[in-house]
Amino acid sequence: MKKIGLFLFLLSFLSSCKTTNISKEEIKNTQTSVYKPTREAYSGFVWEKVSGAGIEFWAQRSKEFSIGISETLPGAFIEKQVDGSPVALGLVIQVFHLKNQKIEDVFEALQDDENWKQTDKCIFHKIACNRKGVTRYELRPSGESLAAYQKQTEEGPVTHTCAIWGSGNSGIRYFEIHESNKNKAIFVEVGQEAPLFDEESIVVK
Repeated sequence: MKKIGLFLFLLSFLSSCKTTNISKEEIKNTQTSVYKPTREAYSGFVWEKVSGAGIEFWAQRSKEFSIGISETLPGAFIEKQVDGSPVALGLVIQVFHLKNQKIEDVFEALQDDENWKQTDKCIFHKIACNRKGVTRYELRPSGESLAAYQKQTEEGPVTHTCAIWGSGNSGIRYFEIHESNKNKAIFVEVGQEAPLFDEESIVVK
């Protein structure tokens, strides 16, 4: 899995979910009702609908930059055109399979990340989200890992925790489970600035 440092650099250059009882029809309507992006595009960019890898969302495209889908990851990357071909710069969305329909199932996949340390103690915290039918989580250090993190923050900024998947001061990142498909969780790397994709428009199929 690739690090997201280049993605965060690019963003600087371009310079709450309650559990409710809702019907399947309400979920369906919610998941298909994002007819337009929730914010204006950057200068020189236009919005387009991106679909693949079991997800669909609005993303911005220019002559040089776009958001591309990887069916093998599966997920989405920010891409730059180099000599007429797209080159992936950084991960923005990753799809995880949940064999037990629980967010903790993600840990099994994260252990394959070269940045993940078996000694890291991280847990999922449910965080606020205003999208109906979506539950949002943040991965945070706990126990000895939390104590180590707090000590690090006294010495300087900590960009990431829990390898590259946890909270830090390099921007917003979280995981989501959508009622439309509880067999999947998605990791969303928002960053410090408004990203080139509309994080509030993601639909999980």
